[in-house]
Amino acid sequence: MLKNFNSAVKTSSANNPYLLAMSKEAVVDEIIRPNQLGRVRYRGSLWNAKCIQELTVNTGEVVYVLGNDGITLIVDTIPNNDNISPDISDKKLPLPTPLLFAGKFLLLLFILL
Repeated sequence: MLKNFNSAVKTSSANNPYLLAMSKEAVVDEIIRPNQLGRVRYRGSLWNAKCIQELTVNTGEVVYVLGNDGITLIVDTIPNNDNISPDISDKKLPLPTPLLFAGKFLLLLFILL
C-alpha cells in the first residue's frame, strides 16, 4: 500500500511545490483511518488527507504533508525531509544590487518630475 501512495505523490500532475512551500505541518481535523480519507487543517484551509501509514490518526494530532494527489494531501505522522519541500524561511534572499537602487531612484525621480 505504501508503494501506491509514493507513486501517487511522484506522478500526480497536480503535485504542486508551491502548495508545500510555506508549511510542512497540518493538524488533523477529522480522524484519518487506514486506507480512508480524513481531513486536515493546512495553511488555514481544510483539506482531504490520506496517511501513508496504515494507522489511525486522531483529531488534533500533528501530521506532516509529503505531497498531494489531486486535491488530497498525502500525510505522514513522521516528518520525512526527503519528501518535504524546504521551508521558505530557510532560503536566503539575494542582496539588493546597486543597479536595483539606481533603477528605483530614477523611477521615483521620473514620477516626481
